[in-house]
Amino acid sequence: MFDFARDNLLFIRKNTRWIGAWFLLTLFSSFGQTFFIGLSGNELRNTFHLSGGEFGGLYMLATLASAVTLPWLGRTLDLMPGWKVVRFSMAGLALACVLIAFAPNIAVLALAIYLLRLFGQGMMTEIALTEVGRWFVANRGRAMALITQGQQVGSAILPAAVVGITQLSGSWRAGWFVSAAAVVLIGLPAIVSLMRVERLPHSHEAKAARLRAAREWTRGEVIRDPILYILLAGTLAPAFIGTVIFFH
Repeated sequence: MFDFARDNLLFIRKNTRWIGAWFLLTLFSSFGQTFFIGLSGNELRNTFHLSGGEFGGLYMLATLASAVTLPWLGRTLDLMPGWKVVRFSMAGLALACVLIAFAPNIAVLALAIYLLRLFGQGMMTEIALTEVGRWFVANRGRAMALITQGQQVGSAILPAAVVGITQLSGSWRAGWFVSAAAVVLIGLPAIVSLMRVERLPHSHEAKAARLRAAREWTRGEVIRDPILYILLAGTLAPAFIGTVIFFH
């Protein structure tokens, strides 16, 4: 047990820069997650005179639209370094935070939710998980377990922070303005500076990569493979259930 803990601490110390960057990515993805958007659900419904079903339908359409867009936007990770993708993704997330607070009508509200889901829940998580797979081989699972805690930290602290900001300011919109500022002033510079230094794999990781080398699949092959949909049925269930609970 002691050796295992020491090994984990050594791994974190050697890879603090990259683990920290991807942890922050999943943390800041919280602004596009349902648990965070749902904090303003009642106020948005009252502002735009929407029933629970109407707001849910709008949210569903915006989320599905972001899901359709994500495979094409996510391809930018194959064409440019991850830190460059972070720059426009976090800028888009900050814009969405401001847009949802200023939305004058339902059309703009739908656009804001679409951008929140695309750049927050979608691209931020996509960048983190893709970069982990790209830069780690032998310790990919351990790195993945560490960085995904960012969203758990976000779900633990951000709701209380938003409630506090709302009570102090007297407006639910203040939480979104503070969120946009946090993305631009804290998250963006920190993550870009950490990711600009690429990680060089150690010799044993390079050997593991050669041993695990497999045929690359095209997007079309993945979509046509029936096993994909069997896997999705299991992996999507917790997200579907959690989304409904947090949203309402």
